[in-house]
Amino acid sequence: MITSDDELRACDERPGCIVRYRKDIVQSRLVATPVAPWAESMLGIAKNQSCIKSTQRFPFFMFTAFMILSWGLRTILCYGQRTAAFRHPIARFGSGYPHRFRIKVHHRQLVPFTTKQSLLFSSIAPNHVSEKKEVGHEYDFERILPFEKHPHNSIKITVPQNEQADPNKDLFDNNTFRSKLEATLATAQQLHKTAIWITVPITRASLMEHAHKCGFTFHHAEGNMATLSKWLLENEENRIPAFATHQVGVGAVVINPETNEILCVREKRNNYRPWKIPGGLTELGEDLDIAVIREVYEETGIQCRFLSVLGVRHTHGLQFGRSDLYFVCRLKPIIDENGEVAQPVPQEGEIEAAAWIPLDEYRTMVNSADDKVGHPMMRHIMKIVDQGDWDKFDIQRTVVSSVVPGRKGSPVYHAAIHSGSN
Repeated sequence: MITSDDELRACDERPGCIVRYRKDIVQSRLVATPVAPWAESMLGIAKNQSCIKSTQRFPFFMFTAFMILSWGLRTILCYGQRTAAFRHPIARFGSGYPHRFRIKVHHRQLVPFTTKQSLLFSSIAPNHVSEKKEVGHEYDFERILPFEKHPHNSIKITVPQNEQADPNKDLFDNNTFRSKLEATLATAQQLHKTAIWITVPITRASLMEHAHKCGFTFHHAEGNMATLSKWLLENEENRIPAFATHQVGVGAVVINPETNEILCVREKRNNYRPWKIPGGLTELGEDLDIAVIREVYEETGIQCRFLSVLGVRHTHGLQFGRSDLYFVCRLKPIIDENGEVAQPVPQEGEIEAAAWIPLDEYRTMVNSADDKVGHPMMRHIMKIVDQGDWDKFDIQRTVVSSVVPGRKGSPVYHAAIHSGSN
């Protein structure tokens, strides 16, 4: 801290040192601040310059501008940030000088912000803001909505289920939601984000109207939550993917090797053929092998072991207009304690009949030239079944580790790997 003219002169004689005002200039004290040599030369500060030695020789507004420029440039040098936003307190000397002066440092240029476009500082950020947010960025959540990082350089706003009793404490108050959302949009654009996502509970559905007026559209809804999205890059094609492009189904070829019979069912509705193999849709997060074992047990009561995948059918325009991936799997029935395979029991409410059908009878049915009897897909599947050993011809399942840290291993379905292969 400089308290005398002698110290001021001594500081000015040191290379890379300038004198600037700070808020505590009210107490008539000056602060010495080191500045990098390249910044010194850029700003044209000469060692023998005397115009900054006292307040009598330099207008105060020039000190203010100089302080902001030097502080901003020094911050770029120290942190090497491509984009940052800063706010610095300046002493209030009359109504002509604002207490806060906001600047944006972007691509090594100083550009003034408007209030809605600025990245305002706050001393403490809410917990639901991602800890991985850009270094140096803090946000004023009295002006914008809380958000977190989301995949593909987007951000996500999550509206809580319940409103705060005090509207002044509710960050998502209906009266201020639209203005905050508009300010958040401006902030996201300054951060060069690609998109914004908003999840809104059905209990606060009125907020969706405000989002719609800001350009948001529905992406999907599930349970009591609706998700809206907005693409931010006006000069680029919208790359937000459609929700649930596919559903995944499974079917099971279960053959009793002792009796040479195949397990079949007949549904109570929509029977396109006399018999069909058991199966159904997978559940969210369910692996194929688990799903097909579950479906067979639910529809017939037969417990099985997964062996392989026989084939995959890809169809479009099915339920809800979605595409369908149908995996036909080979399963082996588990023998009970008596050394026998149990008799099937049809699922109540879904399955009209379940039975072991002789393989020859089933082959005759699927190979029939009658359009109401024959089954083109199962005709191909049975050719694979008849080839022989499943471990030589079927699609195998191998669980492999993920290259993404922290993600569990995933099953890979592949052609058979014979001994001797690297």
